[in-house]
Amino acid sequence: MMKKNLIFLISVHIVLTLLFLLSGFAFLKKVSTAEVHTMQNLAGALICEFPETESSFLRALQNPTPEKQAEGALLLSRYGYNEADFLVKSSFYRRGILTCACMVILLFLLSLGSCCRFFYTVKREQKAETAKLRALLERCLDDDYGFLDQPRDIPPLKREELSDAFLRLAQKLRLKSEALLEEKDHTKTLVTDISHQLKTPLSALKSCFSLYQEADTAEEQAEFGGRCLFQLEKLENLISSLIHISRLETAMICLAPAAVSFTDILMDAINGIYEKAAAKRIEIAAGELEDTVLFLDRKWTAEALFNVLDNAVKYSPPDSSLFIRVQKLYSFLRVEIEDQGIGIPREEYNKIFKRFYRGRQEAVQQTEGAGVGLYLARKILEEQGATLSVKAAATQGSIFVVQLSLGTRERP
Repeated sequence: MMKKNLIFLISVHIVLTLLFLLSGFAFLKKVSTAEVHTMQNLAGALICEFPETESSFLRALQNPTPEKQAEGALLLSRYGYNEADFLVKSSFYRRGILTCACMVILLFLLSLGSCCRFFYTVKREQKAETAKLRALLERCLDDDYGFLDQPRDIPPLKREELSDAFLRLAQKLRLKSEALLEEKDHTKTLVTDISHQLKTPLSALKSCFSLYQEADTAEEQAEFGGRCLFQLEKLENLISSLIHISRLETAMICLAPAAVSFTDILMDAINGIYEKAAAKRIEIAAGELEDTVLFLDRKWTAEALFNVLDNAVKYSPPDSSLFIRVQKLYSFLRVEIEDQGIGIPREEYNKIFKRFYRGRQEAVQQTEGAGVGLYLARKILEEQGATLSVKAAATQGSIFVVQLSLGTRERP
């Protein structure tokens, strides 16, 4: 609409200018014709009466001189033809001047009207555009972003760059709003899970402490004191895991990758689990290891492998074995940790890596645990571009598969 009005305004000015030019040319033609008629009238009147003056008249026309012009002006002034008021006294020139003045005034009025109409139309369109934009902004303030999914609901904005910028802004606001809602739900779930996880050891600790106070013999006090210590250690481990998870999720823990031998990382993880495995007489066997330098955070990668090994030992029976196989492929290092434990149902392959998830098997429910070890392990590995998955062993138990990138440069 604005373009149409602008084209109309320009067209009106062009037409008026052409009309003014045509009127000017017509006026000049009339003036020149009137001057020729005057000269013709003078020539006819003088030469007919005085034929001998023809040569003088022609010389005056062909070679005008200031002296003759001054004598002529003095002579004509006797009859009222003065140069100063000639335009005023001449009816012909008065009509011409009046016609030009009317044309100028008409041109001015039409131009003024066209400009006013143009700016009024522009102002009206701006108000309509502002109203449309305000309506869309109000919907954004009400967290109503449905118009992004229904382009027909978006009122058309004349300025395409403004429309595109607004749609990008609305899309970004919707993503942020959804992220905030997700974070809110996540926080509620986290608080509920933590409360549930802390409730059990705190209740057990309270009961053991009550029994400890009511014990009649030193042996009973020692037994219940040991149970209290066990629950305190369990609570301490749970809180430590929760702190690690919280720091990782809020980026408070910054992984510091550096060139490190994978053998050193694996030995750190095995040393951490060795005593627990020895207590259950579980043999830890590893295939031939080729020393490979990776770009990883040694401490936290060892922590992730320790959690996987700890899970394997926890759910493996006594006098069983734990096999570690390392295979160097083209672009990554594949690590398989195979146990002879209770195994994992296929429908739980992805669930076991969720925070606080514990399997539905009776053996899992009866074993102490908080369900954060595997979640923390995968979180640490994924932060470094690695992967962690699980599959069933050929005969009994499970195989946890870790794939580490062989890249030796710092990740962006």
